[in-house]
Amino acid sequence: MNPQDILITIAEISIGLAGFSGLVAAFTHKSERGWRSDQKTRIVFLIALSFGMIVTSLLPFAISDWSTEPSHVWGIPMTLYSSLVLCLLAYWIVVSRKNGYTIQFPYASYPIMVIGAFLQVLVLLSGLGIMMPYSPGLFVLGFLGILVFGANVFLALLNTIWE
Repeated sequence: MNPQDILITIAEISIGLAGFSGLVAAFTHKSERGWRSDQKTRIVFLIALSFGMIVTSLLPFAISDWSTEPSHVWGIPMTLYSSLVLCLLAYWIVVSRKNGYTIQFPYASYPIMVIGAFLQVLVLLSGLGIMMPYSPGLFVLGFLGILVFGANVFLALLNTIWE
């Protein structure tokens, strides 16, 4: 399977993650229970993560129409997405600390967050042409790490709703 096929699959999975997040939000709102701050933050985080993943996983196809240079086709989407994810992770850490959010599943969440952040740093370095320049395989690996992180955040959201 080539990276382009995998990127299409990742875009489809991201659409599903955003959709399920929307469903959870709708059902929680329909129950006339107000959303807690941590639940709102998780929903917005998941939707931003998902839409960022959708756009950047499809971006290589759009860019390849006007350039075949790997630094454009792979470097631009890799740099954009890894920057977005690292900023979202930093935002999540700051907001959760500031507001005292409880980390759900800490024995799984912390390692997943560290591995996801490490992979995004590698993707950023690759997207900038510093290390393993413009590696589509690394881009896909970075997406998979964030999909696992997104699934963890989604399960944490469900856990907070079912409390």
